[in-house]
Amino acid sequence: MTPFPQLVEHIPAFQASYDAEASDAIWLQLSTVFRSFWTTRVMSSGHEPIADEDCDPVIRILDRNGKGNTKGSQSVARVMIAQGAWRRMFNELHTNKALGLLLDKALVATDPLTRASAIDQLYSANAGVPNYLTGPSGNAVCAFLAAHDPLSNLSIISLKDRKAVIDHLGLSLPFDWDSATVGTKIATTNIIILDALKTIGLDASARTVSTFFYSAGVVSLWKGVHTVAMPNGGSVSVSVPDTDEDDAVPVTPKELIDVEMEISESMQIQALLAKIGTEMGFAIWLPKGDRSRVLKAWTPGAGQLVEALPLGYDPTTTATIEQIDVLWLKGRSIVRAFEVEHTTSIYSGILRMADLVALQPNISVKLHIVASIERRDKVLREIRRPVFSLLDGLVLWKTCTYLSYDRVRDISELKHLNMLKDAVLNEYEEVATGEISST
Repeated sequence: MTPFPQLVEHIPAFQASYDAEASDAIWLQLSTVFRSFWTTRVMSSGHEPIADEDCDPVIRILDRNGKGNTKGSQSVARVMIAQGAWRRMFNELHTNKALGLLLDKALVATDPLTRASAIDQLYSANAGVPNYLTGPSGNAVCAFLAAHDPLSNLSIISLKDRKAVIDHLGLSLPFDWDSATVGTKIATTNIIILDALKTIGLDASARTVSTFFYSAGVVSLWKGVHTVAMPNGGSVSVSVPDTDEDDAVPVTPKELIDVEMEISESMQIQALLAKIGTEMGFAIWLPKGDRSRVLKAWTPGAGQLVEALPLGYDPTTTATIEQIDVLWLKGRSIVRAFEVEHTTSIYSGILRMADLVALQPNISVKLHIVASIERRDKVLREIRRPVFSLLDGLVLWKTCTYLSYDRVRDISELKHLNMLKDAVLNEYEEVATGEISST
């Protein structure tokens, strides 16, 4: 009997649609760029800071959300580390030679035991340091490995995703998952998954295997994405959260300070969205309760900030629209609507967008949830909740997309912004569909 029959049936279509040879050639070039940066900048002698302009091209290779990436860009995965955090990480690895050498040892190791040991030493040396390098999911280290050697190291960077793949395939592990070290998990799962795919005829590079697992039809087999029939015909894929998240947790004084700082950042993002909109020729709406704070970071020109919405909706719809964080208006029409999420739950903005579409199912407004990259997965998961997919006439994820704070900053820095159309946002938004990512 052929092992993993559900996977096998997807291989022909994947191979027909995916040019593995061309992709591998691209990744060999990107790997050369990464290795050169690693050797000549990170591992070089001296302690002079690495400039942002030197870091950014490499961050684009590592992270789909890297500054300057668009939908057509090639990146290891969505690592969910902010641009500034990547830059600081590179500089810490550069100045802290002991830390850099441990990661270097992991990158060049060919023996899994040597690699696992180096990773575990790295985790030990970096314990308690809030630099995103050694998280429990292994995202950063796995991204570094995939960039260094994309043909041998999986772009499935999340250990949670690797475990889900292994569980789905029914593969056995030579260790206890709960008690094993991160190094053991990273080094061993890479080999187990690649070997399993060879047995069913996909003897391909790690990059190709990773892309296969996140391809349409395959990702739903192992990642908890389900196809549900719609009451009015057709079907929709929905992702059901695997844990109940309790947002009513005690908040410490330090966390209160962090929340205040984040609220301030969200207001900066609201101001930036307003500025981008006016540069593109739109009038701006801000909720009355937010204006005093947003206007500390953005000074509108004459007529750019509207005092009343010139819309012809019923009072309930109008009251809902008035609470949306930023609206771009052209004449009497809303062109784009943005909810900037800074709360732990992130429900309020998504619910407001769902309310708007439910009240006006034929509305053609482009909707965006804007949040930090750390909240990226949660935003996309919430957008795809079954309740938003199964309401009659409403499939929220087809209408509402995600924009990270960093993407908004990228857009604000585009040259000749006043000559661009708002469709440029399409290159930076993310639709709530499955692809190579962390979780």
